[in-house]
Amino acid sequence: MLYFKTSQPVPGKGDAEIYYECTDEKTIVRYVTWITLTGEVERVTDPIVKKLYRPEFLSESSQEEFEQKWSA
Repeated sequence: MLYFKTSQPVPGKGDAEIYYECTDEKTIVRYVTWITLTGEVERVTDPIVKKLYRPEFLSESSQEEFEQKWSA
């Protein structure tokens, strides 16, 4: 598995960090969005979009980091 992360601003809520779990072919298996300021967490186990959009703008992550956010 491959793990990636990115962040983006959410108006009125601060920054959202998005963590992706992908196959070796970069197909998204599941992802989690965590809004740092409010502590809101959204887990998506079967995403509609399965392909990473612009993966060159994502940072590498780890399974440990992904699982930590997933279980938050």
